[in-house]
Amino acid sequence: MTPRLLRLPASGRLLVATDIQGNLRDFLRMLELFEASPERSVLVFTGDLVHGPDEHTEQDWPDFLGTPYRDESPEVVRAFLEAEARYPGRVYCLMGNHEHAHVGGPRTAKFHDDEAQVLEERMGPGPTGAMRTLFARMPLVAVAPNGVVLLHAAPAAHLERIEDLENVQLDGYTQSGIDDFFHASVLGPILWSRMARPEQARAFLSVFGGRIAIYGHDVVREGYERVGAEQLCVSTSFALFDQDKTYVELDLARVYPDVQSLREGVELKKLYT
Repeated sequence: MTPRLLRLPASGRLLVATDIQGNLRDFLRMLELFEASPERSVLVFTGDLVHGPDEHTEQDWPDFLGTPYRDESPEVVRAFLEAEARYPGRVYCLMGNHEHAHVGGPRTAKFHDDEAQVLEERMGPGPTGAMRTLFARMPLVAVAPNGVVLLHAAPAAHLERIEDLENVQLDGYTQSGIDDFFHASVLGPILWSRMARPEQARAFLSVFGGRIAIYGHDVVREGYERVGAEQLCVSTSFALFDQDKTYVELDLARVYPDVQSLREGVELKKLYT
């Protein structure tokens, strides 16, 4: 069984990026920042590496999609696999709802009726197989000993114990509507929830001994949003202008008691300066 919980080290630096969605330039910038950081750094993307705007969007780019870019999802997948191989045990990606669409989840339809089908046709059989293998082994949650918990979407899922996460089944939801999927499984909220009530977040975090949850999925135009004491929603790439794109850099040996302790320019950093 593929482990769905990624356990991060107790020391070094942790770089966290969210929602690349086919933006190769932003992916490579994040990799550049990781490579310039100390040797014991770990880089975690919180899902949605793939599925960017189609070619028609480029011709009439709307402001709500931020800085224009061309969808290079195949190149992002290849670049991630290369980085993962080059830095074993230091570069990870959690599963997002867009990855899940390729390995048993509801089909996403942001820019195409079936984004998974469009990307797989674009990539061809061999690369598609490698991509599906990658997505199927992605963890769902990452936890560090200092109490930082990473996931794709807001921490609203109801878990009684870690085994509830490890026992998650990925397939069987291709024909499901998103609403049905969201309410029918533990997996739905982990990949799709845009908000969590404080009590939901605390209950989720308690399963992992966590203090704060960092996630993406939703778009925060300013780059990040603190939600209560326990939640930080971050936007690193998709639908933001370059000057607002934000990533997180943490000291894994330091305990952060709440999200208010994360400071602009120290833990909350701009992708481009």
